[in-house]
Amino acid sequence: MTDGGDAATAVERALDPAGAGVVAAAAALAMATPVDGRLCVDDTPLTATRLEAVAADGVCRAGGDPSGTTAVEPSGELRAGQPVIVALEPRVGGVGGPLSRTFVVDGDGGWERRAAVAVGMAHDAVRRVAEPGLPARRVVDEAVAELGAYGLATDGVVARSIGGTDVDFSTDDALVAGDVFVLDPAATDPDPGTGRGRVRVGTCYAVTESGCRPLGATPTSLSPGAY
Repeated sequence: MTDGGDAATAVERALDPAGAGVVAAAAALAMATPVDGRLCVDDTPLTATRLEAVAADGVCRAGGDPSGTTAVEPSGELRAGQPVIVALEPRVGGVGGPLSRTFVVDGDGGWERRAAVAVGMAHDAVRRVAEPGLPARRVVDEAVAELGAYGLATDGVVARSIGGTDVDFSTDDALVAGDVFVLDPAATDPDPGTGRGRVRVGTCYAVTESGCRPLGATPTSLSPGAY
C-alpha cells in the first residue's frame, strides 16, 4: 500500500465517530463541577459508567458502532484533579478506529502535566523515526525511552497493528508503506503507591513512502474545554 491506502482510509472513517465519542465525553466533563471532591453534573455524581454511555452515544450519533469497546478509567465516581481516561474503538464497515484521551478537571497542573508532556514527546519521537524499513520494535522502544527520560514508566500495549495490517511490534520485522498502527502509551508513576493514576493518549498512524502521518484530528489536551 502507499499513502492514503485502503487500510488508512478505512481506519480514518472509524476515527470520525471515535473522535465524536471523545468530544461528547469532554463536553460532559467540561460541564462537571467539583462537589466535596467529586465531579457532579446537575447535582448528580458523574461516574465512569455514565461517561461511557455519553461517549458511546456520541459514537452512535456520528454513525459508528461502539461495539462495546468504550471504557472510562478509573471506575466508580470520578473525582476532581484525577486523570480520567476515555478509550474507545468504534467500528465502521467492520474496521475499528481506536482512540484514547486523558482529561483532568480542576487539576493542580502538577504530575499529570508532566506526564502529558512526556506522552506527547513519545508520540513525537515515533513520528520522527517511523518509516519503511524501520524495525517494528523501535516504535515501542522510542516511546518507552521518551517516557523513561521523564522518569515515568508505561503499562499496557504501547503499539499494535490495526485496519487489517499485520505488524508484530515485538520483532525486528521491517515496517512497510501502508502499515497502520495505533500508538497508545500510558504514562505511570514508577511508584505505584502514589495513586496518581495514568495519562494515556492513543493516536493512529499510517506508514507512508515518505515517513509517517497521524490519522484523525482529535485534540490531545488534558482540558475538556479544549475539545
